[in-house]
Amino acid sequence: MQLPEYGDRMRAQLSGGQQQRVGLARALVVEPALLLLDEPLGALDKALRQSMQVELRALQRRLGVTTVMVTHDQDEALTMADRIVIMRDGRIEQVGAPAEVYQRPVSRFVAGFLGASNFLRGRVIERCNGTILVDVPQGPTLSVSSTRPVGSEVTLALRPEAVIIETAGASAAADGVPNMTPR
Repeated sequence: MQLPEYGDRMRAQLSGGQQQRVGLARALVVEPALLLLDEPLGALDKALRQSMQVELRALQRRLGVTTVMVTHDQDEALTMADRIVIMRDGRIEQVGAPAEVYQRPVSRFVAGFLGASNFLRGRVIERCNGTILVDVPQGPTLSVSSTRPVGSEVTLALRPEAVIIETAGASAAADGVPNMTPR
């Protein structure tokens, strides 16, 4: 728990983050079959939180303890979880592996909750072999994996890391406008 020099201190002499780590150590020492954690790293500074995420994940794997953890820190959830449950107003919005929930959100709420997204509204203009072509007014035409019917209105979540910006030869050089292509 990264507290070796604090072993002789009383609980009241420890900071909130140190007390939190002592509580986690006490919970783990009895080797529980199930560990329930509610914002266990919330009182820690960013550097210590990241370090403890790695340590806690390693402990989980080493001890084989199933852990249910509540967090409002999306990066923490994506880093530590085997499965993520996204809830809204007491209802489950989506359950899945971190990559699945991040890359294939089932709703605008989930897409907006996990990471940065730009939302683009458009209309499906073509469909072929599990891929649709979406026309975005005053924007690009995008190809997306989906089976939505032609003519339907859709909202696309475009993640910044999914965009490649490249020049399109002489025309881009002439007007100085880059060509944006979704990855």
